[in-house]
This record gives sequence, C-alpha cells and structure tokens, in this order.
Amino acid sequence: MRDYIIRIQIYTNKMSLINCKSKPVIINLNIGDQLTTISCGHVVVELIKFLVYQRLQIPYTYQWLKQIVTKKKIQDHDERKESFQSERHFRIASAALDNLDFILKSLLQEIGAAIPEEVCIALGGTPVSFKEVYRLIMPSACHKPQCHSANIANDHKIQRNIFRTLVTSEILSQVFFSALPPTNMFVFLKKKNIDNMDVLNTDNFIFTSGCRIPKTAKIVVMDFRNKNQNNILCCNNFPIFGDVISKNLQTLQIDDNEENEDYNEIESTDDIQWYQSSYVMKGFKDCIVNGASVTNSWLNS
Repeated sequence: MRDYIIRIQIYTNKMSLINCKSKPVIINLNIGDQLTTISCGHVVVELIKFLVYQRLQIPYTYQWLKQIVTKKKIQDHDERKESFQSERHFRIASAALDNLDFILKSLLQEIGAAIPEEVCIALGGTPVSFKEVYRLIMPSACHKPQCHSANIANDHKIQRNIFRTLVTSEILSQVFFSALPPTNMFVFLKKKNIDNMDVLNTDNFIFTSGCRIPKTAKIVVMDFRNKNQNNILCCNNFPIFGDVISKNLQTLQIDDNEENEDYNEIESTDDIQWYQSSYVMKGFKDCIVNGASVTNSWLNS
C-alpha cells in the first residue's frame, strides 16, 4: 500500500511576528505536584486525543478510529473488494491515524526524557493561519517514575479529574460552541536552550524560529504547573543538563497574574527554543453512503 504518511518542510527563515492580542482562555488544572514524568506524557497524549475529537478533526474517538482502521487492514489482507468510496475513506482515515500516532509516540519520548516547558497544539491550514491554539504549560519538575511519594496520583485518577474540569468548564464550552471544519494539526515543543546543547531526544521535532498566531485565533491555555513545590522535592535532587534543579526549586514561584504572560507569540530566542513536529495530522469528515457510514462495512464484513 502506498505510504500516506505526511511530513512537512519546516520554514528556515524566521517569520515576522505580529503583536497579537487575542485574549487567551486560561484553565488552571492544579495537578503538577501529582505527576511523574511518565504520567505527564500520558496526560498530554490523552488531551490531544480529546481535542482532535472534540474539535471535529476526526469523526470518531481515537479508540474507535484505531479499531476500525485495524479491522479494515485485516480485510485488505484477505483481499476483500470494497467500493471506491470505502477505499478512499480508508486511505484518508489511515493516514490521519498514522500521523497522529507518530506525533503521540514522539511526544511520549520527549516528555519522558526531559519535560518541555510547553506543548502547543495548533489547528489551522498552515503554520501562519491557525484557527485555534492550545498551549499546555508543563510543570517545572515532576516526580521520578520510581518515586513512592504519597503525593503521586495514578494515571486514571489524574485523567478523570482533568477531563471532569474540561467538560464542566463553561468558558471552554464557549470555545467549543462554534464548529471547526477539519484542518491540519501542528504540534510544537518549547524548551530551554542550555549551553547550546541539543535538547531533543527524537528526530521527529525540528527547530523553528517562530510563527504567527493570528489575531483572530482562539487561544486556550491549560496550566499544569506545580502549586506546591515542596511536594516534589523528595526526588528532584539530581542534575539536569549540568544544572541542579533543586537549588531553585524551593524559591520558585508561579506568577498568579496571568496577564503578565504573553500567550500570543511563539518565538525562539537565545534562551528559548521552539521545535515543530515534522508530522502533521490532516483532519477529515466521516464518509456517509446511503445514510450510513462506510465504516459499517469494515466492521460487519
């Protein structure tokens, strides 16, 4: 079968940034001191699955999409003949799933090795025409996977609490109220530049100097940062890239005045570097034939 994995060429010339002043929606999740590096990655992955379905970039939940594509691949091995519409929809759905899986796998690898400062999910036709931007502000530090602190919560409890917050948020429901047609999903990572070291752990993210966030784009900020820094002191007395995080951990304060933070820009500087995923997921609609989804034939045959 033809390879439908989409890779993009990252812009090498710096894009001029405009003074965008879209007012961001800010949601404080207050779970940073309960996370390990592994559970942090799992939360980000589940959030992306939630967003692509809620924002109509895939017509089915991630689990259902995975199931029907897998079932169809088994049918292909049996050389079952399908209609042109069914085959075409399978190629579209399979390509979207493949690219989404590559993005999620790369994110798990990056977050598990060294938590980025931010994960940014942008929906729009191109990197300069975003319609919606979801900025996930990561904790400054997490528990080690082997830590046995009583403060750590299991993945299921964390995800349940997060999604309860999201689905009951009136302000987020207003963002979701207007439908977003299927478009492209771009993913960015924000990392600190430490002694000019290459801080990436996978080849699937490429340095980018910046991109516009249009004034008309909706910006949603989900803040995971630790509110109780003492809760993560138990296992963070160790060096990271030659710098000891514990020496500043106790004095680290989170600015409660969110207006002081500019969420309207994505720009690499001497201290901060942004990386863009080389994979892009292209959203798609369901294919309806005679009043029913063509996926029914994939499951019933």
